[in-house]
Amino acid sequence: MLDTVITDQNATTWNDHAAANNTYFYYIQDSFNCPGATYASSDTLRNEPNPATPVIKGVDVLPDSTILFMWDPSSSPQATYYIIYIITPNGQHIAIDTVYGRYNNSWIDSSSNASASVLNYTVAAGDSCAFTQPSAFNTSPQQSILAQYQTAHCDRAIGITWSRYVNLPGGIRSYEVFVSKNAGPYQMVADIDTSTFNYDYPDFADGDSLQIYVVAVSASDTNHLLHSNYMRFTANVVKPPAYIYITNITVDATNHVDLTWLVDNKAKILSYEVQSSEDNAQYLITKLINVGPPLAVFSSYADSSVQPQYEPYFYTVTVFDSCNGSIVTPYAQHISLQGTLSDYYEITLNWNPLHIFNARVLKQNLYRDIGDGTGMHLIRTFNDSTHVAFVDSVYQFLDKAGNFCYRIEAVYHIVLPDASYDTVLPSYSNIACVDHRPIIYIPNAFVYNGTNNFFKPRIIFGDPQGYTMTIFNRYGGKIFETHDPNEGWYGNDGGKPAQQGGYAYLIQFTASDGTAIERSGIVMMLRK
Repeated sequence: MLDTVITDQNATTWNDHAAANNTYFYYIQDSFNCPGATYASSDTLRNEPNPATPVIKGVDVLPDSTILFMWDPSSSPQATYYIIYIITPNGQHIAIDTVYGRYNNSWIDSSSNASASVLNYTVAAGDSCAFTQPSAFNTSPQQSILAQYQTAHCDRAIGITWSRYVNLPGGIRSYEVFVSKNAGPYQMVADIDTSTFNYDYPDFADGDSLQIYVVAVSASDTNHLLHSNYMRFTANVVKPPAYIYITNITVDATNHVDLTWLVDNKAKILSYEVQSSEDNAQYLITKLINVGPPLAVFSSYADSSVQPQYEPYFYTVTVFDSCNGSIVTPYAQHISLQGTLSDYYEITLNWNPLHIFNARVLKQNLYRDIGDGTGMHLIRTFNDSTHVAFVDSVYQFLDKAGNFCYRIEAVYHIVLPDASYDTVLPSYSNIACVDHRPIIYIPNAFVYNGTNNFFKPRIIFGDPQGYTMTIFNRYGGKIFETHDPNEGWYGNDGGKPAQQGGYAYLIQFTASDGTAIERSGIVMMLRK
């Protein structure tokens, strides 16, 4: 309503003595005695001594480490500026800046270190009256979130802690943790309740470049986010390997068991321990291998302390990091092949299946060496892993020395998803050799100058060493001797034809397997 009319065009003040303790709102409107004139009104003021105290919206840390302090504009129309206060740890309020304009409701602090301590802010409003004191500062100050991290050389996670956010109107719904690895996009890794102020972050590798911050999410407006300081550092911890697998186990030509394993080479590894067992229950340490950077993805070891030609062995490999953490591979078992002479001209072969974790045998190849210098030749393929026995006929090799060697090759497909490994590999058994005992055919008679005119034994599968054949007359006198298994006696005695009759013989040699062979008897020499 109209309270008064001021006719003095030079007047700049007016006192309302009737206002007392009530609240009144005032504005001035000009009035000119000019037809068609437009009348203007001033801002509206109220008679309170100070503008209303602003409501604080939040303290947010920006990516460039500056601090954004926000508030709602004062509800008092006469508010024209805001005084920013920082509160010291001992509770002292220090005015550090002034923001002009009723609707300017934010301020950036670029001189404070949000990574060093919690920073506490409040605000007061002032009006255009030069002698009027500003409003009381807000008594519910808000403070920045101080996030910190802790790691030790042997920690398996990065410990993140943060300060509690206080006095946000409507409260806090939760705290969210965000991480950027190696300059990648930020990903939320945890959503934490308001009673918890820590989180252990495990998903990183040694040497990763990390950027981490914590966000307080408003309970009344989930789009209202208040960030902590941004922590930027390089992870420097001992991470245990995520995996280790035996990828190949094979027996080489010298009967060494060769192992190859695959390891997570992003870890800081101190050593490997190779263990072997005869029963897959009690393992003994076979070899301790110290390693250092750079760490290879694949490592190998040849075990010469076992005899795989007699039995199969089980193996595991344990990896240790420098904090004495360890993981062990699943076991692997090589193929052990044995051969026996089961009958004349028949050799029976037996072997155990290959076992490697996550490996599937596609086929098994059987090779044979007949001792003629041409090496191993494929003689049979089994298109599965169930065949563990085979009988080989060697009747076709009567003209050979009788030494037969065999080897099994298992071709397998191995898949290790967590190691991104998928390939096909061979694994070999030991070489199993069988010496066929000599078979000796000795004639009991021959005809001097006849069709069958000499005496000589036929040795099948023989490789005679130290061969001697001696012929004796009826009085025990030696009349013939040879060390050549291809030479026979033609019935002569001292360069002359011997008399018809029976003659004693003695045949001696050492077989290829080391067995001493001796045959004796009587051969009848006939004359035409």
